[in-house]
Amino acid sequence: MSKTVDLIIVGAGPAGLMAAKTAAEMGLRVVIVEKSKNFDHLKRACSAQIILDDGYENEFVHVNDGKIIFERNNFQVKYTGQLKDVTDKYYYSPRGHKIHFAHPDKKPFAVKFDKNKLLQDLCKECEDLGVDIRMSTLAYEGSDMGDYVKIGLRENDKRYTIEAKKAIISEGVNAKLTGMFGLNKGRQHFATAHVVKYIIKGVSGYIPNSWNLYYGKTYHSNAAVIVGPSLYGDDTVELTLSGNKSIRPKSIFENVITNSPLKDQFANTTVLDIHGCAVKAFMSLKKPYTKNVLSIGDSAAFVEVEVQGALMCGYHAAKAINSELDGKNGFESYTRWWNEAFEFNRDEYLKVSQGYALVPTYTDDELDYLFSLIEGKTLEGTYSQYKTPKLIWDSILQNKDKIQIERPAIFNKILNMNQLTLAGTF
Repeated sequence: MSKTVDLIIVGAGPAGLMAAKTAAEMGLRVVIVEKSKNFDHLKRACSAQIILDDGYENEFVHVNDGKIIFERNNFQVKYTGQLKDVTDKYYYSPRGHKIHFAHPDKKPFAVKFDKNKLLQDLCKECEDLGVDIRMSTLAYEGSDMGDYVKIGLRENDKRYTIEAKKAIISEGVNAKLTGMFGLNKGRQHFATAHVVKYIIKGVSGYIPNSWNLYYGKTYHSNAAVIVGPSLYGDDTVELTLSGNKSIRPKSIFENVITNSPLKDQFANTTVLDIHGCAVKAFMSLKKPYTKNVLSIGDSAAFVEVEVQGALMCGYHAAKAINSELDGKNGFESYTRWWNEAFEFNRDEYLKVSQGYALVPTYTDDELDYLFSLIEGKTLEGTYSQYKTPKLIWDSILQNKDKIQIERPAIFNKILNMNQLTLAGTF
């Protein structure tokens, strides 16, 4: 066992690299493997926003002086790339009724950043700390041997195994290796979404520094059509589309720009780049570990933890590994933190996902009516995909007597909104 390293990490995203950096700082011998060739131009779709909501994921995050600062968890991450504030969010109905979210003083509730640059900065820090980084390397199998972990790796045509005292899986939302270690046993899979992000130049009518979500069948998708800020230049935006194997994002894109209420805004545009991914939505893991293996970040989550959540997971995971190697219950401590920090680990989150779905629960006409009830108000500035629907429905339901009289069919849907299955919301 002399060749056994302290820790192997599978996946060099924000969670994996943060875990590697933190573990190396504590003196552990770390190997991290990543299937991508480098971090120069990643093609995986990612919104890449640092969310500034107070208390989001049980944290208060600040970005300044080349650092992402985690106030409550008491650590910081170097970041030397571009930044762009997000100060406004708009939800649009099919006929253009809009719900506005913003802080009264226009302070940003999110900051757009360059994920490639973040990973490059983290990778450089890992290299300087002596982490063994193996790019273009796929972990295709793994076994927990009781006293150590064995991981099968493939690098080009070369296959070999590596042994480690402990392993961290940070492979992302598809959680294949997580399943090989038995952690997905009994874990419900809700749906698989196909997501494509188009970087587009020349869109007209875009409000700078805003995040825009368009709802309704008229946009040819059950999910929101999202238009948000881009770091490619002042005259560029990101158009994010979610589909599935039946409704492909490419088809949605073609319809959105030629046959939707947005067609005029996209009439004279150019696509500069395309990013994509397939995202599996699983029930989150309430216990994300086995004897020697800890699954972190998106691998253990309901869809995703956001980049800042991934950084927190990596930081706490490394501390958990160090405690385990010292004979303490580090994995149990990590699990307590994990279940407290992320809203999707609480039972009420399922009610948010089930009961607050706008499409396909409500028709385009019904969405127009509901959005019109609160148009002209400015709701609290927030990026959170969990807090936002609560704010919307709290505001809509201030008009429930009016809805019951004017649109009884909609009122009955609201009364029965929790009957939609979580899979149905996708």
